[in-house]
Amino acid sequence: MSKETAQRLQETAAKCLSSLEKWNGDLNDNEAREALLDAVHELRKVTSRLEIDIAMNDRKATNSRPLPIPEHKSKMEKKAKNQRPLSEILPVAEIRDARNARKIEIQNSEDDTDDNDIVDQSPEDNDGEEKQKRRPRRKKREDRKSDDSDA
Repeated sequence: MSKETAQRLQETAAKCLSSLEKWNGDLNDNEAREALLDAVHELRKVTSRLEIDIAMNDRKATNSRPLPIPEHKSKMEKKAKNQRPLSEILPVAEIRDARNARKIEIQNSEDDTDDNDIVDQSPEDNDGEEKQKRRPRRKKREDRKSDDSDA
């Protein structure tokens, strides 16, 4: 932490504390409230600067290369205009044809199934019975441990 940041932190903290004491004296005083909010805002700015200093120090300690600063949106849009669309790069037509062929295969396989394999699930035939027996759900790990300790 630089001496400048340390000095700013001490000054803003002192100002924030004095503004808090003044506002606590008269909670209905709008000027004191505004002064406290301004002091808190300044304190946030100083702590943000302190966090940046800490992160920069950590980067230096790990000998990592600095993070690149992202470009502004306006520059990214200009680069995007110069790029070819994905339909020119990827074989879109081939992918679409393969997907359609697969759909046809699935439809044909559904048509070939026997009618005996299909179970009619109409509500009239159920008579209150379950459609299919379901496996009971597995217990959570915590429940299993408590059951094991009980036994």
